[in-house]
Amino acid sequence: MRRSTSGRSDRFMLISSERVFYAGLHGKPSVRALGALAICVPLHGTARLEIEGQAPRIGEILAVPAYLPHTITSESREILGLLIEPESVCDEDLAEIIRQCNDPVAAGLLAARFREIYATMALGGTNGFTSADFDQIFLNRRLRPRDLDGRISEVVSRFQAKPSSNISGDDCASDVRLSLSRFLHLFKDETGMNFKTFRAWKRGRNILHHVNVERNLAHFALDAGYPDSTHFSHSLRRIYGLKPTALFSGSRRLQIINGRDVASDLTGLRA
Repeated sequence: MRRSTSGRSDRFMLISSERVFYAGLHGKPSVRALGALAICVPLHGTARLEIEGQAPRIGEILAVPAYLPHTITSESREILGLLIEPESVCDEDLAEIIRQCNDPVAAGLLAARFREIYATMALGGTNGFTSADFDQIFLNRRLRPRDLDGRISEVVSRFQAKPSSNISGDDCASDVRLSLSRFLHLFKDETGMNFKTFRAWKRGRNILHHVNVERNLAHFALDAGYPDSTHFSHSLRRIYGLKPTALFSGSRRLQIINGRDVASDLTGLRA
């Protein structure tokens, strides 16, 4: 990608507590399993989605449900991507997004919208924003929130505030006054995912705030809440389909822009 006339890199990532928009290099990821509904739009041409047991899909826009292992290859070196945290949106609206991306007419219009919005952002810059702003800008509507049990909502908010936390299921269950088995069952019923998988994704997602800064990855792994660099590497490869070295080296020119409703909890990182 070129540099915009405003002097800012055309590679950037907008991050709110419940949404991420990425404009940058696609790289060559292997199988990945993102913890969010993922929408992918190649900047030019089409992309190919492969999911085990399903026929490949090719299109200008592709949508993949959260936590589903998949591979995406693209004709373009640059892609636009939108991630939507599934616990923040009702199932009906998540299903409608996937349906829209699979409909030939609607998909073409939505892909064009993403590219037009990107061109405007690359030229004009972006200031504070919220998750609701993402929905209105990219999808032209507000997504309805998932109606979570208050106890599970409390746990979700805790991980949004401190994603690298090592808080255990036992701790969460105790905090919301439930037995561990009841908490784990209720968490999966309410969010559609198990607690350990959710915790691993939130920790991996938090890495996105810092992928453009060069640092010692072994030290970074510990600061990010991982027990060691091996666990860090395996976790990131499982989520993003890339080795940490590839993820960080491909993001050096990436500008990270945080929304008004998010603050990364990795402070005082060692170089």
